Amino acid sequence: MPQHTPDHDHEHDSGGDDATVLPFRATRSATQDAWRVERIDTEPMTIQQYDLAVTTLATLISQWHNQENTKEGHEKAA
Repeated sequence: MPQHTPDHDHEHDSGGDDATVLPFRATRSATQDAWRVERIDTEPMTIQQYDLAVTTLATLISQWHNQENTKEGHEKAA
């Protein structure tokens, strides 16, 4: 695809590529979807609660990692 430059003559382009390249801009809705943390509440945890929280987090990370590897495998095969 030809470079998108101001001096590039699109009418006399012999490349035959009809694709239009648009610049990336954040949309109004994308800028309004920002999150703000007002406060962080903490409470003491028992040893059992802590162990469960760590195990749950490790499981979630493992599932996410496996999902990412599966996606990459499909992209490479395609």
